[in-house]
Amino acid sequence: MPVSTPSFTVRPATIDDIPAVLDNLLDNSLEDLLRYKINPVLSLAIDMENSKAYLALTEDNKPAALFGFESDCFWMHMCRGMEEHPVAFMKFAKRWFNNRKPKFLWNHTGIEYTQAIKMAKFFGFKILRVFPSTLTNTYLVEMANVWTY
Repeated sequence: MPVSTPSFTVRPATIDDIPAVLDNLLDNSLEDLLRYKINPVLSLAIDMENSKAYLALTEDNKPAALFGFESDCFWMHMCRGMEEHPVAFMKFAKRWFNNRKPKFLWNHTGIEYTQAIKMAKFFGFKILRVFPSTLTNTYLVEMANVWTY
């Protein structure tokens, strides 16, 4: 019997999504929030308020990722729904990005998050530089993506 590819949906994120997202964050995403911010609930609320935020959901309405665009900066908090269907999510997210085609996006992430760096490269981001973070005493990887029309 063939197994169908799980589908995802994307909708604008709301403040009401924060509890479900926090309950489903991957461990490294939660650690990242706790490292940079004092309160994860307020941190997500600020991210959503200052950005055009979206929530990607699995077929069974579990959060796969909370992500957004703040000016030209792209950010993402990965959830367990993504971990359950990683290949399907990557393909879906890449198609979703390609349909939006912003002219320019940039991002930076901790060098220890190889999963996020590989995902960004899959989305077409190029690594610009690695630099020390004075906030966390680690290194950050800065990436950018430029679309041509």
